Amino acid sequence: MSGRRGRTKPEIVAAFEQETGKQVELVFHPDSEHEEAIAAALEAGQPPDFAFGLLFSSSIGRWAFDDRLVDLTAAIGHFSDLFDPDALALATWQNARTGQRALYGLPMGRTTYYVHVWKSLLEQAGFTLDDIPREWNAFWAFWCDDVQPALRRATGRDDIWGVGLSMGVGVDTQNGFFQFLAANKGEYVTRDGRLVIDDPEIRQKLIKVIDSYTAFHREGCTPPDAVNWATGDRNNKAFLTQTVVMTENMSLSIPNALKRERPDDYYEHTATIEWPLGRSGELFAILGDIIPAVVFKDGDNAATAETFVRFLVGEGWLAHYLNFSAERMLPPMQKLIDQPFWLDPSDPHRMAGVMQVSSRPMQYDYALVSGDWRYGRTWEEYTWAQAIHRVTADGTSPEQAVDEAIARIKQILSE
Repeated sequence: MSGRRGRTKPEIVAAFEQETGKQVELVFHPDSEHEEAIAAALEAGQPPDFAFGLLFSSSIGRWAFDDRLVDLTAAIGHFSDLFDPDALALATWQNARTGQRALYGLPMGRTTYYVHVWKSLLEQAGFTLDDIPREWNAFWAFWCDDVQPALRRATGRDDIWGVGLSMGVGVDTQNGFFQFLAANKGEYVTRDGRLVIDDPEIRQKLIKVIDSYTAFHREGCTPPDAVNWATGDRNNKAFLTQTVVMTENMSLSIPNALKRERPDDYYEHTATIEWPLGRSGELFAILGDIIPAVVFKDGDNAATAETFVRFLVGEGWLAHYLNFSAERMLPPMQKLIDQPFWLDPSDPHRMAGVMQVSSRPMQYDYALVSGDWRYGRTWEEYTWAQAIHRVTADGTSPEQAVDEAIARIKQILSE
């Protein structure tokens, strides 16, 4: 089940072993290495039986297409009614051998794209959360033109920035691009799966997104070393060390680190806030994902892995897991969200996540709506993060970076 052996077995696994008499070998990998480890195992003909991780969602469509995964429809059974429809939809993929779509993942949790803010730094700069504008341009100008200079004057520090946006070739930059894209209504695949990336209007929106996103680096509003933020925790560290006043993140890992080590900062000095309105003045879809677990057909113990899926859902362990898994993910079931644990008004971050997923639509997935798993490859290559890095690190124009990205996407989709 997924890098390093020798950790104490989680309560869930211990309970499964006791109930079934089976012995489970757990292998743990860092998130950044998990997808590569699974690819190597598949290449060696020794896939894991059950795999779960935060960063390999973009590969599931390819595994399903290649008939590598077990259809979990029967394993979940009537409990499927408990899941949010979009959670099941985002785990349903096309199989090239059968020509059918099927449920190839167990939704374990859902993520949404957060905005985290230091209230204490805002106050030092002379502002409060109520001063944050709702309009898109004014929202971003507030951090760069108002908060950053005021905070530097108040603290005498010139090593603090208003915004923590990643400019490196990695997941945070890729996420940031797609969130800015949604705010600008620049989606280059339609909801019915048509690629419209050659539309001149779409190209101009893509250029505008790259230009406006990279402007934070050009104008000195995000740390200069953000061009080297390639791993998924660099913006986390910048926020936790109060190098930036605000940042975005795809899970609650940032405030939860404070909750464990600096609870006063978690409850009193930071906040998770609502996204502003889009450029058109309307609410826009928020980037998010359903994080599934998968069972590989050629695993030595695939049948036992299916039994584990039934155990997780039927015995209620999925709910318990989310409650004690560092609270990084929200439940993929509304009935679980509607529980006191998630609706605790005294928790400023978890409650904000619940409000966001309940009130804002989630961005649709290009691979799913098109039925073409190769869109996952464009994500795995960080095509748009590459474009942003080209502009910030190499001085490439936004126009050239966009045209290079378009050409690469079309090449991938033709292979």
